[in-house]
Amino acid sequence: MYRKEDVLKKLNEDNYYIDIRALENFVKDWQIDPIYEAKDGTVFFDDIGIFKLKKGISLKSQGYTNDQICYRIHKTPLEMPEKEDEEIKSTALETTPQQIPEVRNVTLNVTNQTLQMLAEAVAGKITDDIKNHIDASQFSEKLIEAGEYKKDNQKLAQQVEQLLEDNKKLAKRLEYLEERQKPLWKRIFE
Repeated sequence: MYRKEDVLKKLNEDNYYIDIRALENFVKDWQIDPIYEAKDGTVFFDDIGIFKLKKGISLKSQGYTNDQICYRIHKTPLEMPEKEDEEIKSTALETTPQQIPEVRNVTLNVTNQTLQMLAEAVAGKITDDIKNHIDASQFSEKLIEAGEYKKDNQKLAQQVEQLLEDNKKLAKRLEYLEERQKPLWKRIFE
């Protein structure tokens, strides 16, 4: 991590001569974000930030505008020079035994088998759910039939009500006729 002063020293070492005000303007205009900002306002940059500044300064010297520079340093892939530490790591990796690819193959095979088993289990679950849904749809047909019975029952209830009304009318008519015939029967039996 580098403070602004350290960034200026690093840029000056690589023949990029700018002052602190230019550095602040470049960071602001090219939208180079610090990796850390302390509570006191001190900002810190990493190697990628310094690389973006170097690339931006080079593009600025070629006549690019700030918008073009911002686009180029953020959208194009960064090609950072490799360091000696990375070379040492790569030689150390070459001395590892060749058993690692076989372990990877075994791991991949186990992973593929596990994924296949999971896929089959999911397919089985989906099939069971569909079957249960179909069975449930037969249940819904029974509910529909019950609904039809309910409609039939309503029609029958209406017919029964009509018959009851007719019976009441007939009962009234019968009472009327009986009352009318009583005097006739009295005459006959007297």
